Parts: sequence; structure tokens; C-alpha cells
Amino acid sequence: MVFGKLAGVSKIEVVTEQERGRGWEYRVAVERDSGARTEHTVRLSWVDHEHWSGGRAAPSRVVEVMMELLLERERERRIPETFDASTMRRVYPELDGEMQGRV
Repeated sequence: MVFGKLAGVSKIEVVTEQERGRGWEYRVAVERDSGARTEHTVRLSWVDHEHWSGGRAAPSRVVEVMMELLLERERERRIPETFDASTMRRVYPELDGEMQGRV
């Protein structure tokens, strides 16, 4: 997925998807306009997927939108290399409303 509106980000790509326990685990690559690339392991539970999308969007789409929102906030806090989506809900309580509006 390519984002023109995110300053400094040229691409967010879900590289892998694996079912894990009560959800999924994704490897997500972020390519910067500078050529730098970061990779993140993101866990998404069934509960968070349902909460954010009501089952209307693929789990990978939920992860893409979440990464976009986290990248918009990256000046506040660096995105961890490995994290669970529910942790980001606690760090940024406003994500719930924003996710539901974009997914």
C-alpha cells in the first residue's frame, strides 16, 4: 500500500501473515522516502480485529491502517519492532475512533 499523505513514507507492506492462537501475526515493512526500511512484527487478536472492523475488513487491512496511524504519530513515539495491537490501543486511546473511521 502506497501512501502519498504520510510525510516521509513511500510504502507500507504486509510481508507475511500467520494465524497464531487467538489472532494473527504479521511482518510489516515500512519504506521511507529516504530509502530506509524498517520491519515490524505486529500481533492482532480476533477481539481487536472485530472491535476495529466489525469483521468487514481483512485483518491485514486493519494492520495497514493501524500502521498508517502509528506512522502519523511517530514523532511522539518510535514504533516498536515487535508489538501487539492492543498495546497501541492503550498507548494511544484515540486510535479506537480513528481506526473505526478508516477501516
